[in-house]
Amino acid sequence: MAGNLRFKISSALKDILGKDLITDDFVAIFELVKNSYDAHASRVDIIFENIHDGSGKIIIRDNGKGMNYDDLLNKWLFVAYSAKREGTEDDNYSYRDNINSYRAFAGAKGIGRFSCDKLGDKLYLESTKQEVNPITEVIVTEWDKFESNIKSEFIDIDVNHFSKAKSDFNLIHGTVLVIENLREEWSRSKLLKLKDSLSKLINPNKNSNDQNFKIFINVEEELENDKIFSQGYEKVNGEVENFIFEALDLKTTKISSKISGNGEFITTTLYDGGTLIYEIKEKNQYRLLDNINYTIYYLNRSAKLTFTKRMGLPSSQFGHIFLYKNGFRIYPFGEPGEDPLKLDVRKAQGMNRFLGTRELIGQIEISSSTNELKETSSRADGLIKTPAYQQLLDCFWKVLRRLERYVVEVQYWGLSIEDEENEGINSRMTDFISKLAESNDILEFRYANDILERLETIQSNSAKRLVDNLKRIAIDNKNDLLLSEANNLSNKINQLASIKDEIEKENVFLKEDYKIAQEKLEIIERENELLKDASSDDIVELISIEHHINQATFRVEGYLKGLFDIAKANKHIQEDVYDIINNISLENKKIASLVKFVRRANFDLLSSKVTEDLIIYIKQYVNNVYKNDRIKRINKKLIKSVNVYINSNIKFVLQFTPLEFNIILDNLLDNSFKASAENVGIKLDVEQDRLLIEYSDDGVGINPLVKDNLFDFGVTTTGGSGIGLFHVKKIINGMGGGIQLKESTFGTTFLITIPKKV
Repeated sequence: MAGNLRFKISSALKDILGKDLITDDFVAIFELVKNSYDAHASRVDIIFENIHDGSGKIIIRDNGKGMNYDDLLNKWLFVAYSAKREGTEDDNYSYRDNINSYRAFAGAKGIGRFSCDKLGDKLYLESTKQEVNPITEVIVTEWDKFESNIKSEFIDIDVNHFSKAKSDFNLIHGTVLVIENLREEWSRSKLLKLKDSLSKLINPNKNSNDQNFKIFINVEEELENDKIFSQGYEKVNGEVENFIFEALDLKTTKISSKISGNGEFITTTLYDGGTLIYEIKEKNQYRLLDNINYTIYYLNRSAKLTFTKRMGLPSSQFGHIFLYKNGFRIYPFGEPGEDPLKLDVRKAQGMNRFLGTRELIGQIEISSSTNELKETSSRADGLIKTPAYQQLLDCFWKVLRRLERYVVEVQYWGLSIEDEENEGINSRMTDFISKLAESNDILEFRYANDILERLETIQSNSAKRLVDNLKRIAIDNKNDLLLSEANNLSNKINQLASIKDEIEKENVFLKEDYKIAQEKLEIIERENELLKDASSDDIVELISIEHHINQATFRVEGYLKGLFDIAKANKHIQEDVYDIINNISLENKKIASLVKFVRRANFDLLSSKVTEDLIIYIKQYVNNVYKNDRIKRINKKLIKSVNVYINSNIKFVLQFTPLEFNIILDNLLDNSFKASAENVGIKLDVEQDRLLIEYSDDGVGINPLVKDNLFDFGVTTTGGSGIGLFHVKKIINGMGGGIQLKESTFGTTFLITIPKKV
């Protein structure tokens, strides 16, 4: 039988276009967000309801232009039809002045609507078009109906439709998707990952009004959990903030290459930190490409630390080279663990020559309307492998190789041009730029303004070759400005060469003077050798003892002032005066003892030892000198409370020098006073023949900048001399013990350990 036949379409087509193609929940949501973007929405809300009790819903609501009955029938229900691809998406739309009509469409496949099936088995769609006297149209789709019998015709499966006068979601215009009977669980960690992925979905660097498109996530069940965290990326709820490379302010090597909108030329710039190395404009050899921008950062150690500090996670967990088309991200480019560009495969072939995903971060931006760079239907497999796609890759590798050459050959893997320790980088950079200028495709060339001052080998072949190449480029392209610049560069090189010759001649006369000065220096160094032997430990010890004498005399002065104040204010002062006189006597004894050490010129602090219970000694010393000191109650600036806490009835008898522990406690308490502490606690405990002393106060704490060298000589956190803690540690170490700074939420805490056997 002759005649024409027609295809029959099984209801199983729904799975092929939906769940089978879109295998990732995040990609499914991305597709629906793209639809909101294409509908000229300025805001889309992604709402999760009841996700922890088994009756969860995902609601995606936007304020776009919406759809009327004709749109639903002839566009949304027309499978694989795309008005965006046809160019008629905004035809007959009477509110064009109110939309951002120059947005490039993010989707053009006509199958994004089947993302709803990936997320849940039931869809309630409500849409109100931005037009005069709008009617709200509703569609209810139960996706499981398409799966009951694959022999059923796709077009025979009913989709329920009705109209209503007003939206249930109070939208003046826009579309709401309510997806029910969710197919997957949505935990907090998954929601946070969704938010992170959405932050990379839209390219905010795109030079258009895409900045006006806002995405919000709302999960009422996670509001309480969000209160625990302070950083935005730790919270589920709230606006999804777009990731911007420039906001990181990475002071590292960066290369940018842009193919012009007309596809005629490519402009490439390379920066090392804050210094422009070069900018070149050259003919575009990739004739299928236009309006494409490449930006790649090399992540040295410093840049990685900066990234982690500002983003809250390592760069390796964030991603590497992202790909955006018309403002929206193409998967799986940039995804951690994915390497569609085969960067790491290439690096394995030359670890010391090539850069991999762990050292790179950046993006490829496609702003072209060409159909030769199309996203695959699977939505997670990148772009279709067309000749234009191959040129896109070829251009990327050219840009990357230029960055690699600079990092490997000039920087020697990370030493910046701004790093004074990077010897020889200036001559390597000159050679690098001169080779770059050899290309016949270069139309314009600009280099670092201070490159001449950086040249170490000004008469080298590379410097001369650079001038010759610049002149050639200028003549070939009839660029008078570049030719004039090249001639000026040549004149400056000749001037610098002449200056260099004069300096070398002058050096001949200076060499003899240098030799004489060197001999005199050696004599002085030999004379000072004895001083070096006598000025190390003894001098430091002397300065330390002087510091403690000053502390004691300062307290004596305070006691005398207190005595004067009491006498002036009270008639019955006998008991108070006795207390103060006792304290003055104690301080004077300490001063006399210290002076005796100095006079002997023998700074052996281990003399005058006693064998006592150290726990009792510390408690009595604190109580007698500080806790019951009436001076400190009168002078309100001093510490209000000093308390000793002893764990049960413990003892710790050993041989020790009382003066040493006086110095230890005096320094710690004086530092607490200087840190404006009001309360001090000293906890004593014994563990495995060691005395544990935990000293803590509620003062202003330790400056983080000096934590690592807190006990070094001369380092201070209180504005003092920086001797006290140095001496404290030296005494404790001499006893075989140790002192360390403990982490604390406020104030300062030290942990001191004293062994029973020295």
